[in-house]
Formats: sequence, structure tokens, C-alpha cells
Amino acid sequence: MNRAAIEKALFRIKRSLTHVIGQTKFFQRWRLLEKQNQFLLFELCRANRQRRYQLLGDNNILEDDVLQTQSSFDYQWHEFATGHAMADDQEFMSQIGSLICKMTRLPEAWFSGKKVVDIGCGVGRFTYGFLSLGAVVTACDHSPWALERTVKLCESYGKRLATQQVDLLKWHEKDEYDLAFCFGVVHHTGNTYLAIRNASRKVRPGGRLFLMVYGFPETLADFCEVNTYEKLREELRDYPFEEKKRILIERFGPHQAHGWFDAISPRINDLLTFDEVRDLLTRLRFENITRTMDSRNHHVVADKRT
Repeated sequence: MNRAAIEKALFRIKRSLTHVIGQTKFFQRWRLLEKQNQFLLFELCRANRQRRYQLLGDNNILEDDVLQTQSSFDYQWHEFATGHAMADDQEFMSQIGSLICKMTRLPEAWFSGKKVVDIGCGVGRFTYGFLSLGAVVTACDHSPWALERTVKLCESYGKRLATQQVDLLKWHEKDEYDLAFCFGVVHHTGNTYLAIRNASRKVRPGGRLFLMVYGFPETLADFCEVNTYEKLREELRDYPFEEKKRILIERFGPHQAHGWFDAISPRINDLLTFDEVRDLLTRLRFENITRTMDSRNHHVVADKRT
């Protein structure tokens, strides 16, 4: 084959590849628009439902959703507190200390003797991790069942653990903790910014705040994930908690079902962009605001200015 023939063949291959790549990019853009539209329809249906209740004269729908969300976590910590990444997951718990260090960007040696508040402690898995690292921990939650499980899990650490039942939206007092840790809580309260502000008030000047906040979707994968949750949440919206649990165990198995229940049972699941979180924390006098994990959700650390 002569040079001209080779160049002609290569040109045809390049043109074909360009066409395929162009088609692939078009398909990806189309898929993204499709999933964005699906997400917006879920949001619109939720907003319309709230508006119609308000026009009916029932302005308690947000309060009802708050109560449903609190009841869902109460049930979860009492009846459904086992599974992947929970306190009975031995592999997860064996790595809890190193996970805390990764999320907070603090070395193991830092924690010894430090005052830590675990805001929304759940069954106490992170409280246990802080205690194992040598910290003095106050574990807080709205659910008495969560605090009961936390005390049982951490009973070997004795006086280094204190517990407190709190409503984060009404917990305005300032405090002097070296680290305030709040994983997966503020976006379930019904007033995310107020919850973040109240959590931030627990940090002493020069101390650190950690938040895990649900992230607003950006990529195609994000929208696919969130839409899966929204579809299942709407499907099971009015089911009793026990029935939701049964269905999720049937569909996903006993080890994964808890994670799905946590994701879709609470009605309040606020989604924030990182820019929102950063701007709010800046207003609250924090600096060095950084994401610590590669995830759709925001794992954020910030230092309170002195």
C-alpha cells in the first residue's frame, strides 16, 4: 500500500472515530438532560404538594415532614440499626479511627484528651471511634434510642463519654469543643442553614468543625443516584416503617437494606452545593474550608477563626 492510500485510510478512520465520539458525547448530554428533567419533576411534584396543602389552609406540612423524619430515625435506631457501615459491621468498625482521621484531616495523635461533640451520634459508631482515639466525647442526638445504643456500644470507655438529648434547631448555646463533628444530620432537620449555624457554635475559636452534608447533583452519575432515591422514596412514602423495612430487605438484602432505609425513609433530605456550604461557613467566621472526601456528598472541614 502506497503512502497516499495509507493517509486516505487513516483519514477515514479518524473521521469515523470523530463521528463515534461526537455521537457518544451527544448521547451523554441527552442522558444528562433526561436525568436532570426527571430530578426537576420530582422537585416540582414535591413543591406543588406543599403549595396545595397551603392553599387548603393546612400550613403544617413542613412540621409533619419534620415529625415523620424524626420518627423515621427513632424507628431506625430502635428497630433497624444493623448492616453495612453500622456498629455491627466488624470490618467497618475496625477502620473507624482511620476513617475519622481521613474525614477530619486530623492525625491520630491529635485526639488524645481533646473535647469532641458528636452531633447526631446515631448508634454511636463515630463516638466509639473518637473514644478509641483517646478523646473526651459528648454524644448528642434527638432520639433517645440512639443515645441508649451509643451508651451500650461505648460502655467500656466509662467517664470519657457523656450523652445529651438535643433538638439541633433549638440548641443555640455556645460551647468550647475542640472538634464539633456532625455526620449526615443537618440536611434532615427542615432548616439546614440554622442547623449548621447551631453546630458551628459548639466549636471554640481555633477549633474545627466537620460536616457531612448531602450534595446537590452535578454529574450524570449524581442525577441517576438521586433519582433512584427519589423514585423509591415516593413509592414507599406512605408505608409504615416496618413495611418499608421488609420491602427493602427483600430487594437489597439484610446487609444493604439499612443504608437504603436511611436514604429513602426520611421525607426531609435537603441537597446543598459546596459553594452554599462554603459561603455560609465563611459568614459564620470559619476559614480553611475544605472538602476531605471524593464523594457526591460534601465532607467538609473548617477552622473557626480566633
